[in-house]
Amino acid sequence: MLHLGCALVLGGWVYNEFAGGQDGYLELHEGRSGAVDGDFIFTLDEFRIDRWPDTGTVRQYTSCGRVNGERVEISVNHPFVRDGWWVYQSSFKEIENPHTGRPFYFTILQCVKDVGLPFVAIGGALLVAGALFVALRFSFSGTCPPSCGMRTPAPRMGRVVRTLYVLVFTGSVAMLVHRGLSTGHPPMQNMYEFLMCMAVLIPILTFASAKIDHQDTLLVDAFLLALVTIPVGFAMDGSVKRLMPALQSPFFVPHVGAYVLGYVLLVRAALGAGRRFTGAGFFLLTLGLVLGAAWGKVCWGHWWQFDPKEMWSLATWFVYGAYLHVRPRLSPRGDKVFLVAGAVMIVLTLTWINLSRIFAGMHSYA
Repeated sequence: MLHLGCALVLGGWVYNEFAGGQDGYLELHEGRSGAVDGDFIFTLDEFRIDRWPDTGTVRQYTSCGRVNGERVEISVNHPFVRDGWWVYQSSFKEIENPHTGRPFYFTILQCVKDVGLPFVAIGGALLVAGALFVALRFSFSGTCPPSCGMRTPAPRMGRVVRTLYVLVFTGSVAMLVHRGLSTGHPPMQNMYEFLMCMAVLIPILTFASAKIDHQDTLLVDAFLLALVTIPVGFAMDGSVKRLMPALQSPFFVPHVGAYVLGYVLLVRAALGAGRRFTGAGFFLLTLGLVLGAAWGKVCWGHWWQFDPKEMWSLATWFVYGAYLHVRPRLSPRGDKVFLVAGAVMIVLTLTWINLSRIFAGMHSYA
């Protein structure tokens, strides 16, 4: 299913490129009309901007108008769809009226006809189903690589570490709850919140490893928590920001959540903890990738933008996909090399690609 899914996604993109996919823009101010390839005419009656009351930043912007007499509203993450055309609230332009001194707005609508979309949609569903099958087979095959090199702390040291571990977990949960209540949205917007979500998940996975694999991963997980996740998280910008319009989507939590949990599982596997969950980590990377593509289609007009973070996430997915294909033929050292290489790709995605100003793109705000 994975191979067929990849073929359909690639085939849908190629078909759209060569068989009539269309992309254009309408720039209108109130009272003006624009035609979308002659199929229908959009007349803008009102352009509305909603702002956050505390910061004054844009919360949402909406074009209210008529299509062949039918009343429609188009806003970010809520496109208008008809006869194969998707019309998006792409942006707006603000200029000053020279006569009144008041702002004058033009709405910018993106109009897309993606003829290959059905193939891409079916391919995406097959990718998720195929990744789930791989994850289940990996977890229950009985040939999962052992979690070697694990050490159990001495009893006295173990009690101290576990006590501190519980305190850090409790503090992280309290921080996330407070953050969510103070911002009014799930705390997954930026790298600071992303890493704090990881800090909450790691102790939960320590418990899961003990119950499912009867494996004590305390030292590895405490290392990740105390020396990597929390210090790096607090080095990031922790200022509270309101969600920009593009992030106000039902895809926000499942897309980011899949990557948070998938990254934690795979980095732990590279350190020898919870190797049985490597297949689950690959499934979550697949789910995050497909949900991100669907979100991109609903929000930005195209399911793939060749954004630097998109491309690097795809490259990471290929590394783990290759690992799961060749794993039965790998030596223990080769197995470890693959997992470490994948973890390095994840770290680079979260740091160099995500934070560097060299790779500006659609995800630069994250």
